[in-house]
Amino acid sequence: MKTYKYLVIDVETTISNKGNPFDETNKLCYIGLLNSSSHIYNIEYDNEPYGNKLNEVQKEIDDSEILVGFNIKFDLHWIRKYRLNFMDKRIWDCQLVHFILTGQQNPYPSLNSVAEYYGLGSKLDVVATEYWANKIDTPNIPKDILENYLEQDLNLTKQIYFKQLEELKQNPSLIKLISLHNQDLLVL
Repeated sequence: MKTYKYLVIDVETTISNKGNPFDETNKLCYIGLLNSSSHIYNIEYDNEPYGNKLNEVQKEIDDSEILVGFNIKFDLHWIRKYRLNFMDKRIWDCQLVHFILTGQQNPYPSLNSVAEYYGLGSKLDVVATEYWANKIDTPNIPKDILENYLEQDLNLTKQIYFKQLEELKQNPSLIKLISLHNQDLLVL
């Protein structure tokens, strides 16, 4: 199996309609990227200009071969909304891959459940339990808490990605199926 130059991506958004990128009241607050190091980009978390940050994100996307995420369709919709281009990249959705590797038992496993499956720890759920559950929108979450939350999600996703690559070495007959399903995400 070929090794690609990967880039893990995760976004944090405002919470109207579950952060739906097609809800015009929502905005992209943060983009997190992780390869050999992590980069957290504040987009519309506050009033700071973000055009140069989007250019930096695009450069990192351009420099990668495969974009890795968990439920990556959500993230791809958001970065497309902000006019970032990734259409020539390979895609790896850890959620979709887990669904296939586990015999299609749970179509929408959580990041926590997949991390637990691989023995990797868990998310920092303080953002979801103490803020979003109390209808506190993302721009009102303290910056350090939100950035730690995003960083942990990126790290877990990266670790899951490498565990799944190892698992596929034991079951190479699924490689083409997984590749096809992941590339389909570009048009879904």
